[in-house]
Amino acid sequence: MWDRVVLKERGKEAIRRNYWKCVLVSLILMLFVQGSAGSSARGTSHSSDQNNTENYSYTVSAGTNAFNFNFDLGDGASILFRNPVIGFFTGMFLLIVVILTIILRIFVFAPMEIGGCRFFIENAYDPSEPGRLLFSFHSGHYSKMVLTMFCRDLFVSLWSLLFVIPGIIKSYEYRMVPYLMADAPDLTRQEAFRISKDLMYGQKMNAFVLDLSFIGWQILSACTCGLLGVFYVNPYINATNAELFLELRRQYFSARY
Repeated sequence: MWDRVVLKERGKEAIRRNYWKCVLVSLILMLFVQGSAGSSARGTSHSSDQNNTENYSYTVSAGTNAFNFNFDLGDGASILFRNPVIGFFTGMFLLIVVILTIILRIFVFAPMEIGGCRFFIENAYDPSEPGRLLFSFHSGHYSKMVLTMFCRDLFVSLWSLLFVIPGIIKSYEYRMVPYLMADAPDLTRQEAFRISKDLMYGQKMNAFVLDLSFIGWQILSACTCGLLGVFYVNPYINATNAELFLELRRQYFSARY
């Protein structure tokens, strides 16, 4: 059984050895990778008879990337945006944004997530380099990694359709998939999912408590407009998650051999 306090201490020690590179990698992961893998586009409009104006709000999101379009339209602009031609091109623009974001998520950002895992796994032993973010692209297993991460995101999204709780459970069950692909790129997609499931068996609640233990830091990060997150909290969390994988891997092989 692992101790989250020990893992967090190991994580802090790892980022101390290679602080600025950990900050840089974590910043890139925060901007382009981390978060949900689903994509959605939705638009809403609200009208007011009293002011004879309309408010349009569009949100396009994929992964951690979100684009918000808010239009508060006066009389003339409201008439303009009700034009079907302009409405068509606006819709096409939003659709293109969604499609491009999904493509980037699948073929660039998801493989970079594996690279980020590779960086923090290596950094747990010796200082690693930010170039490890590109590990998937020159590992010789790029297509397999793309498919594996796509399946992970798809499975979690489908389970989330059955209400929130099943999606959360599956996200924890598949949590180690990118770490496994980073640590052993020769694994097949099926092996990565099976081993991740084995690693997280009986550990989901412990991992959930580990995540909860960072809430105080995340609140402080919000109070500093994210600056504390960039320069400490995000590297701390990423390094601790890598330590969790290494500990679960050690226990897994100890039990088998």
